[in-house]
Amino acid sequence: MRRILLTGAGPHGFVGQNLAPALKERYEVFTPSRRELNLCDYDLLARYIADNQIDTVVHGALQSILRTGPEDIMLHDLQMFYNIEKLSGELDRVLYFGSGAEFDKRFPMEQIREEALGRSVPDAYYGLEKYIMALHARSSRNIYNLRLFGIFGKYEHWQSKFISNLCCKAMYGLPLSIRQNCMFDYLYVEDLAPIVVWFLEHEPKFHDYNVCTGRPVSLRQIADTMLEVSGKTLPVPVARDGWNLPYTASNDRLAAEMGPLRLHDLKDAVGELYAYYQGHREEIPYAELKETR
Repeated sequence: MRRILLTGAGPHGFVGQNLAPALKERYEVFTPSRRELNLCDYDLLARYIADNQIDTVVHGALQSILRTGPEDIMLHDLQMFYNIEKLSGELDRVLYFGSGAEFDKRFPMEQIREEALGRSVPDAYYGLEKYIMALHARSSRNIYNLRLFGIFGKYEHWQSKFISNLCCKAMYGLPLSIRQNCMFDYLYVEDLAPIVVWFLEHEPKFHDYNVCTGRPVSLRQIADTMLEVSGKTLPVPVARDGWNLPYTASNDRLAAEMGPLRLHDLKDAVGELYAYYQGHREEIPYAELKETR
């Protein structure tokens, strides 16, 4: 049985916290807190991996953007990644979660393919750190970049994440505000675990994959879906006219190896998330929610 170190599975984690239950059904999974294991401390990480006979790392930890500035975030994230990379020779494989920002968000991404990486170098800290990681993964023996674009679900930061914010606003009967319409690719986090399991149990041909639905949807369509699942009639103000740059990708490379992807329908996924927030209504302060945009 695989012995997996899953990072970012603590109470402030999003991807890791959602993955943990599904992975624990199949593997021996270790989910130390940030206090228990500082990933920026190489010696501590090396001892933890050796003492627990870890053979696989699924790296979902990120420094919180709410706690520090972009330069510190980049430094912290790269330290974590390269400490894990330095130990990768002692592991069977490392999976981590990249970002569409690697392609440089200054330019449109319309069903973008993996081969487009390097079309330009990102000028933002987050995109640049993910770009650096992606280049290293491509030249590695056993590091695989599961590149996420939009992803949504429970445990995300509802104050700033679009779909969770819409859920909470619909629940309280507030306008479903949109900064500017654009085409996006949103993967429901519940669909990520089967993809991760596939990468743990097969030998991928490449070292980076777009992990997305391949089904672009506009932010306005998502807001309309929210109105449908909530059964409410609410205004949908859009702050800026026109369209922002598309942020969508092709998942052909992933589907060619995994076969047809079984993904939630958008309406079903949004409905599940809306029901989750209804069950956790007391955790969403109305006054704070009303101030979000």
